[in-house]
Amino acid sequence: MGIDFPKWVNEFEEQWEDKPIEYLDESGRWRKDADPLFGSISAAIQSREEISVTELQKISQWKLQGKRNDSNITQNETSEVERRSRVALQASDDLEAIESLTRLLGVGVPLASTVLTVGRPTEHAIIDYRAFRGLAAAKPEIATPEEYTTYAEFLEHFRTYLTKAETYEYYITHIRELAAERGLSSREIDMALWAFDKAKA
Repeated sequence: MGIDFPKWVNEFEEQWEDKPIEYLDESGRWRKDADPLFGSISAAIQSREEISVTELQKISQWKLQGKRNDSNITQNETSEVERRSRVALQASDDLEAIESLTRLLGVGVPLASTVLTVGRPTEHAIIDYRAFRGLAAAKPEIATPEEYTTYAEFLEHFRTYLTKAETYEYYITHIRELAAERGLSSREIDMALWAFDKAKA
C-alpha cells in the first residue's frame, strides 16, 4: 500500500493553518508565519544563519503545542544559542548539526530537528513518533519482521528517537529518499507522514 503524499500534505496543511510560529524579521520585529512549509521564518533565519534564545523558546512552544519548556531553554546563554544554531544551520553533516543543538539545555532531538527544519525546510524534517511510524508505512521494507536485522534497527531507532542523534541521521536519510522519489521537500514528506499516521492510528 502506497501513501498518497500530496493528499496527506493537504490534510496536514488544513490541520495546522491556525498554528503559526513566531520569529524575528530582518528589522527585529516579531512576526507570525502560518505556513507549515516555513516560508517566512526560514528566509529570516537563513539571512542571519542563527537563532536567538527567545526564538528557540518560540520554536519550542510551537513544537510542543501547549506544553512548556521555557525554564530549561531560558537557562541557555544567548551567545551559546546563537553559536550552536549557527554551527547547526551551516553544517553539512546531519549528526554534527543535531549534536550541536542538543548540547543546549532543554533541546532534545525532536526540538533540534525542528530548529533545522524551520531554518532549512527543503533539506530537513521534524522527527516525532507519528512521522516515524508513518515512515514504516511509506517504506515497509524497513519494518518487516521477516527481515529481522532491518526491523530491529527500525525498532531501536524508534525507541531512541527522543535522545539519539544517530536516529535523526537514520530518519532523515529515509525522508530524503522519499522526497527525491516524489519530487517533494523533506518537510512535505514529514508533514504527509504525520497526517497519514494521525488518520490511520
